[in-house]
Amino acid sequence: MDNASLAGAFEEIATLKELQGEDGFRSQAYRNTARRLETLTQDAAELVRTGTIKDQISSLGKSQLEVLGQLVSQGSSDLLNDLRARTPPGHLQMLKIAGIGPKKVRALFQELGVTTLPELASACETGKVAALKGFGAKTQAKILEGIAFVTSSGQRVRLDQALFLATALLTRVREFPGVSRAELSGSVRRRRETVKDIDIVATAESPTELIAAFVSWPGVRSITGQGETKASVVLEAESSTGRLSLGGRLTINADLRVVSPSQFPFALNYFTGSKEHNVLLRQRAQARGWRLNEYELEGHTEICTDEADIYKALGLAYVEPEMREGTGEDSAAEAGKLPSLVKSSDIRGVFHNHTTASDGADTLEAMALAARELGLEYLGIGDHSQSLTVANGLTPDRVRQQWNEIDALNARLKGITLLKGTECDILPDGSLDFDDALLAGFDYVVASVHTHFGQTREEMTERICRALEHPMVTMLGHATGRLLLRRDAYAVDLEAVMKTAARTGTMIEINANPMRLDLDWVHCRRARELGVLLVINPDAHSREELAYFTHGVDVARRAWLTAAEVYNTKSVQEVLADLASRRKQQPV
Repeated sequence: MDNASLAGAFEEIATLKELQGEDGFRSQAYRNTARRLETLTQDAAELVRTGTIKDQISSLGKSQLEVLGQLVSQGSSDLLNDLRARTPPGHLQMLKIAGIGPKKVRALFQELGVTTLPELASACETGKVAALKGFGAKTQAKILEGIAFVTSSGQRVRLDQALFLATALLTRVREFPGVSRAELSGSVRRRRETVKDIDIVATAESPTELIAAFVSWPGVRSITGQGETKASVVLEAESSTGRLSLGGRLTINADLRVVSPSQFPFALNYFTGSKEHNVLLRQRAQARGWRLNEYELEGHTEICTDEADIYKALGLAYVEPEMREGTGEDSAAEAGKLPSLVKSSDIRGVFHNHTTASDGADTLEAMALAARELGLEYLGIGDHSQSLTVANGLTPDRVRQQWNEIDALNARLKGITLLKGTECDILPDGSLDFDDALLAGFDYVVASVHTHFGQTREEMTERICRALEHPMVTMLGHATGRLLLRRDAYAVDLEAVMKTAARTGTMIEINANPMRLDLDWVHCRRARELGVLLVINPDAHSREELAYFTHGVDVARRAWLTAAEVYNTKSVQEVLADLASRRKQQPV
């Protein structure tokens, strides 16, 4: 089993343990191990076989080592098999409904015998759920909404999951004998936050041999189409990020198109899309008396060896794939006004990160060393505040203790600067979870909503805007509270929030956790228009998750952001000076 499969198994064990009502500490231990496995750079199976796995994951106990050993040697685990046998499969689906946790799933099963989503929907429609203790009519209505949301979003997968599978598939295609060029296309290449399929375009000496190999590779569950130059399959694999998969397996459609070398740039461009972008290009070709399709630019006599040549022929500057959404990129390309997009290499530090002090999996020092290894200059620590007890939020005394630890590490570590931050809860009335005296001691404050998602649009908007008015709030975290394909955003007037942020000089976060990607690219682009400064944060809960910031860069690029429009492209010296200046402007 590969690392992703092992991580998926451990995440499934954690989830199933919760559904069985077992001790929360033990299930969290399995979840923490899943985080380690999914981002481990070494082959975990080989480390298990050589007995060196604990050198990389020191927290492994006897029972977890036994599970790992069985998974590696047998492809299964006695513990996992037992938990699966005792858990109705539909209970995992229920966990995808916002507001439904393991305790509620158990209650529904014990009181009503509910084992599937249809059974749950029926129980809601007949009023049985509302009659249960701890539920009520409002919860029942929310569950029905959640069932509809889960059902409607079931055909899509998150970008990070699709990218994991797509990258592995692309590597196989490129390594196949006779393949000279192969690239991802479609919505994965454009970095849409959720996708329906994987598209690959390739050139090969023997298309039929490549197609035959493609449909027979491991992971292909079924073949939905096969010809001489195109194949469509359904892939099935463990989720690339097991902790977010709820123990399920990931299925996604994948298409491979094999074209000639001369057709390759046209096929890559066409199948990258979007449809709206392709229409714009075809219209420009028609205006010149040409015909653009997936194979050629008919009527144009010059050879196009890559996509840039196609755009040049149409009188356009090259348009990056992330910008190809039919939102004015052609006009900007014609006028030479396309921005130079921010790159992952431009990011010099991140602010919203968690340690073992709250709900993170790694210590302060481990996070600092990992950030330095990534080439970052600074790392902001934003552990949860006191009211979020479910995430082990810090009390004021623990905050001051952490400040001392940060001072000590900054004095000892070279090449990385730690910043004192907090992810401070925005309370239901818009006040902050710490008093002003404590807030004044932080280098920066990330203010976020974690509770009372059911407030009205007006209440939530007023709540967030009041927090943004607080002079010590530096940035707003995950502004809409959404969880991709699992929980919709809470009701909020984002236009009003962004205008308030622009007026108060408060940054808004692009939360780069692949489960969130919040703000989305559309609202990021609007924030840019309003003059809001954006900041990319990984919301990392382990050292491996620090690399999530690259997903935020994808969002920023789709929003046409330059490096200058992203706060954490500043150097550590610039950030320290700016944060100090912001604190001086705060009233005493």
